[in-house]
Amino acid sequence: MRPVTDLDNRGGLFDSMLELEGKTALIFGVASEDSIAWAICQHLAKAGCKLILGYQPRYRSRLFQLKDQLDSIDSFYPCDVATDEQTKEFFDEWQKESPGSKADIVVHAIGFAPRETFDRHMLFNEMDSIDLAMRISAHSLQRLMRHSVPYLNDGSSTITLTYAASTRYVPNYGVMSVAKAALESWVRELAARLGENGHRVNAISAGPIKTLAAGGIPGFDRILNHVERNSPLRRNTTQDDVAGAAVWLASPLSGAVTGQILHVDCGYSITMVPESIND
Repeated sequence: MRPVTDLDNRGGLFDSMLELEGKTALIFGVASEDSIAWAICQHLAKAGCKLILGYQPRYRSRLFQLKDQLDSIDSFYPCDVATDEQTKEFFDEWQKESPGSKADIVVHAIGFAPRETFDRHMLFNEMDSIDLAMRISAHSLQRLMRHSVPYLNDGSSTITLTYAASTRYVPNYGVMSVAKAALESWVRELAARLGENGHRVNAISAGPIKTLAAGGIPGFDRILNHVERNSPLRRNTTQDDVAGAAVWLASPLSGAVTGQILHVDCGYSITMVPESIND
């Protein structure tokens, strides 16, 4: 039986329960039509959100090909989270065009590590490469939140994306495992510090998904095959699975949930010894 993932099939009652009509979401990390961030855009748009996109300049042409597919995209601005100055420029440009605007949702779907960090033994990665991976994949959440908070309505929801390699060894994932562990620590710290005004910060730990970024991980197809064989649901996670969870985390339905790592991985995270040992 095919899992239900299409919000259109759930009716107006579900949409009204989400209470997202007229909300504004800042979304960072759309790189292509296969991006998890793009699926989140589509689902938030269906729920009635206005979208403001921050994009990495090198993905500008791809974003321009996608933007006309969603009427809910109100505006988009370059945002290189590697530096504080360029992160601030996003907010300056947004406020210049829409003075006094505020947002209700922030989606941080950003991760990057130089290719050599995947190809080399962890002991021999250069510190500059490690620092870059940490700065973009983990510390950028703190940077985005620092600039976002003045423009967030009380009761906002911030969602980032992590992976189970934050707590377990995954072959060839290397420095990104360290970055995801740091990212999850930032989630807890920021959730604790920002909760006073109702701001919530959570992460979705998604199962492996074939995206542009995942294509750079050696042996990724073998990881997909292994998870499909051994996850309790016997399938891989999709972009829509993650987007559905993100919509829930963005909505008041998850109003008491913060500082959490939500596993959306077809149950793979509960396994220790894989079922395939019986094959």
